[in-house]
Amino acid sequence: MVKDKVIIITGASQGLGKELSYQLAKLGAKLALVSRTKEDLDKVKEEIINSDAVAESFVCDVTDQQQVNKIVLEIEKNFGPINILVNGAGIWTTDELEEKRPELIEQSFKVNSMGPIYFIKAILPLFKKRNKGHILNVISKAGTDTPDIKDYPTYSATKWAVTGYTKALAYALAGTKIKVSAFYPGGFESNIFETAGEKDAHNQPWMMRTEDVAKAIVYMLDTPEDLHVKAIEISNI
Repeated sequence: MVKDKVIIITGASQGLGKELSYQLAKLGAKLALVSRTKEDLDKVKEEIINSDAVAESFVCDVTDQQQVNKIVLEIEKNFGPINILVNGAGIWTTDELEEKRPELIEQSFKVNSMGPIYFIKAILPLFKKRNKGHILNVISKAGTDTPDIKDYPTYSATKWAVTGYTKALAYALAGTKIKVSAFYPGGFESNIFETAGEKDAHNQPWMMRTEDVAKAIVYMLDTPEDLHVKAIEISNI
């Protein structure tokens, strides 16, 4: 169960990360909120604190391995042992967007693929030392077999990379008490499309509600110690 658990959430300043933070706060989790944008992150923190829950903000660029290592140690120092890592930070890209902004190709791999790996590398020694912990990677249906990936091959490649890493990590940790979970959502209402400069970024019929997507993650996390929800894939009907 998540009550009193120390949970790191990357990408916590907006979208799914923000909504997930609110839902976990209501269940009594102690939240380490991570994002690059201090102003937005502090707003989330203040709202959680004002609801009599526990949260602290940690500004970090997930693509900077040294920053990630430092932040993880700082979180342990502030909160005590970390129980759960939710890798939620991500950016969107398509072939069309990359024609105008070719830098998105490299940037998307750094944020979507390397970011989660850096956080896992930083936290895994702590989990191994205690033989306990839970790593949940928010991936995407784009990291599975779906015809839609033809429209955004770079984004899909970044997510397939995390899918492969998550599967390999789960095999490597088999036999331990460290849980590794993969979450594969379809499209949902989020700032990720708007931030990338996508047209029609909101209120599309194929978008799930962000609060519903967050509830699915809470379900994966808020389980007894001896239960492990290894993977969930969700989409709009």
